[in-house]
Order: sequence, then C-alpha cells, then structure tokens
Amino acid sequence: MPMKRLVRLCLVLLPAVAGLAAPESGAPSRPNILFILADDLGYGDLASYGHERIATPNLDRLAAEGTRFTQFYVSHSVCSPTRVSAITGQYPSRWHMYSPLGWLDNNARRGMPDWLDVNAPSLPRALQAAGYRTALLGKWHLGGGSGRDFGGKAINSADAPPVASYGFDEARAFAGNGPTWLGTKPVPEGHETYPYDDKDLVRWSSRILADASIEFLERHTREQPGQPFMLNVWLHDPHVPNAPDEAMLEPYRDIDDPGVRAYYAVVTHMDQQIGRILAKLDELGMRENTLVIFYSDNGAAARQGSKDTGRGAGLPIDTDTAGSNGPLRGWKWHLYEGGIRVPLIVRWPAQVPAGRTDTTSVLNICDFTPTALRLAGALMPEGYESDGIDVVAALEGRPFARRQPMFWHTPTAVRRGPPLAIRDGDWKLLIEPDGTLAELYDLSSDIAEANNLASKHPERAADLQAKLRTWHRSLPKELERPVTGRIP
Repeated sequence: MPMKRLVRLCLVLLPAVAGLAAPESGAPSRPNILFILADDLGYGDLASYGHERIATPNLDRLAAEGTRFTQFYVSHSVCSPTRVSAITGQYPSRWHMYSPLGWLDNNARRGMPDWLDVNAPSLPRALQAAGYRTALLGKWHLGGGSGRDFGGKAINSADAPPVASYGFDEARAFAGNGPTWLGTKPVPEGHETYPYDDKDLVRWSSRILADASIEFLERHTREQPGQPFMLNVWLHDPHVPNAPDEAMLEPYRDIDDPGVRAYYAVVTHMDQQIGRILAKLDELGMRENTLVIFYSDNGAAARQGSKDTGRGAGLPIDTDTAGSNGPLRGWKWHLYEGGIRVPLIVRWPAQVPAGRTDTTSVLNICDFTPTALRLAGALMPEGYESDGIDVVAALEGRPFARRQPMFWHTPTAVRRGPPLAIRDGDWKLLIEPDGTLAELYDLSSDIAEANNLASKHPERAADLQAKLRTWHRSLPKELERPVTGRIP
C-alpha cells in the first residue's frame, strides 16, 4: 500500500476506534504514552519481582505507584521480532522476522528481510495521524544502523528506511538508519562504528537515552503545550556487553564473580536513569496524564560456557549475562516461560490502581496497539488485523479474561527447545512443526514447566496442537533470498 494512502487511512475516529468503545465520560483526556523497553532483562531481575540483591528503587517505586503484572508475554524470545510486535501489534512471523536481524547473509539464510517493511502497519504512524507527537530514542534493531561491518562481515544496510519513516516525528537510534550517537555525542547520520564496538556508547547508553528523553520532554512542553505525545525509550541495557565503570560497580564489590557484579551494576545504573526520566515527568506536571509502560523484550540470557539445562534441555548457550528469570524455566531463545514471560509495570495515576499486583490477567505485547488506539482515538489502516486485544479493563483493575490463544514461532532457534508454542487459558503446548515431541503444561499450578502432562491429557494436547498447527499454516512462507559470501 502506498505510504500516502496508508497515512490517510490512519485518521482519528472519535468516539469509536476500530470497533473499540470510546473512553468513558469523565475519563482523563487522551494520555501521553511513554514506553520504556529494557533489553534482555529477566523476569526475576527486579526487586519488585523477587530479586534479593539488585537495587532497582525507581522501578520498584513505579510498581508501587502503579500495577505490576506477573503474566505478561512478549511475542518472541529475542529482540528484533519482539520489536516488530511493538510497532505493528502483530506476530513477527507475519513480517518474516524470526530472529535478531544480524549479518546480512544470516538474514537471507533464515528467510528474513534486512529490515521491517516500511509499509507495515505502525502504531506510531497511527498515533501521529491522530495528533500525537511521536518519538523513538534508543535501540531500533529493525533494520539499518551504524557500522556496516561487524567481525569482518556485512551486518547493516544503508538502504534500510530511516527510523523516522515508520511514523516518528523524531528519532535518534542506534542499530537503525538516521540520526544516532558516536560515543556519547549525538551525530546527524550513521557512521562506521558498530554499537558493540563503541565502548562509550555501551557504558553510557542508559544515561544517553535519559538525557535525550529529558530534552524531548522539556522541548515538547515548551513548543507543543497540550499536544499528547508517545515517546519510545528503547534501552540497550542490560544486554551484553556490560561495561560498568568503577562507581557503578561500587555497591557490588562483595560479589566475587565479575560477570554477576557487572550485570547487577548495569541494571542498577539503568534503573537510576529511568528514575531521571520519571522525575522529569513530575517536574513538568506530566505525571497525572502520562501512561508509563515498562517491560523487557525477552527473558534473560544464560551464562556463556554454561550448560543451559532449561530445567532439563541440556543446551549450550552463546550469550553471557547474569540475569535471572526467577522461577521460570528456560532463557532467551527459548519458548519456555523464561524466554517469553517478562516484567510489566504500568502507571497512570487515577486510572491504573496503585500498589497492585495483577497475578491473573494474561497480557501480550500485541495488546499495546489496540489499547493505545482506544485511548488515543486513532485508527490503523483499513483491513488491519491485530494479534492483540484491548486490555484497558486489565490496566484499570477491572475484571478481565483473555478469550483468545497466544502463539509463538521460532524456526531459527536451532537446538533451543520446541519452535512452536500456544497458550490458551492456563494450558500451554510446545511442539515441533510436525507435531512431535509435544510438551503440555498447566501454568496455573506449574509455572516452572516441570511436569509434562501431554500423556495424561491427550485430548487437551490434541486440541491445542490443532489450533497451533492451523495458525502455523496461515503464516507466510520464509523469503527466498540469495546467500552470498561467508556465513558465520
């Protein structure tokens, strides 16, 4: 669909939006929306989610001032696919995104594009058309970016659309084309230093993004008073490499393991920078009508050189953090709970109950789009199909029950557990594409996925398998692209 036609379709519709009810009379005006996305933060990495050592006072305060959800899921167990869902409100396999975008030959070998289709449905574009000021600051990782070469192989394409073309009035990103940073300094365009090779960017990324976010909020208040905004702060931390300085490490000097010490320090530093952004909202009088949504793109990764048992899988892992997924089985790359169930904290004073922990509502990243559309009074393009649902009731603490299954597809996660999964109600099934090696879990009593019930409940397993395989067959086939050069 041509871009101009798509934008014209993204019109404001009040009081109804794509079949959703309008906000109740007396509700606040359309809220500002602040998404804060951490990278590789595990389910158990915050004090409010049970970590006994990592200090995260600002996120803990956010949870005390809002609602903490314990059954929130992302759409994939790695970053680029999850980010597709954050933009589109759809499962990433609809857009041929199965793993992190990386070396260009790897993308081709996996049947993936080198960037998200710029004509894909876009929540920021819809909110932009509805009168919101939209911005993205941080790690894009949906195509393009500084550093065209990494490890001697082509990894980013200069042909990828600028990040702003996906519906952002302002965008400054790494791992994305357009304005970026070199070290700690903003620069107007891409350069040849890959982010992981940029030691200053790695160390200070959370501070850099807090600085940019604060500048955006101040400028917005000054130049567009009264106009609602949607700001996406997509952090790099605590993804590897972790490179805290001595001051960050100081609270954890008693920890002998340098990897654990560094990870804890980075999470605490990230929390401090998030606290600066939240304090600026207060200072500018934006707190009451800003919907703050904090979450992670996938679960924590296992330690390099260790054997990721996945509570039984016995798989080698190629990442290196000291994150925790708490009581959940598995890690990043897995479709077990540890890979896809992550923290979610939501604050919106007077609308979202304070000090509440919601242990029953089952939410998904794809829900953000229909929920934001409703609150903003905005439309996606004609014919758009969301893979999420409106969850305003859950956010407001009202009765909520999910009545549609959730699906996952990870065809490139070789040797990291079953590549297909479904959750329907409290039941979760994981299978191979041919239907073999079924694993069935009752998450109401077994969040650790320790007891495979497939043989005890064959009818239940067969029903879920039928739904899952029907959905899998509905997905577009992998792209057929030539592969040239060396494949890592």
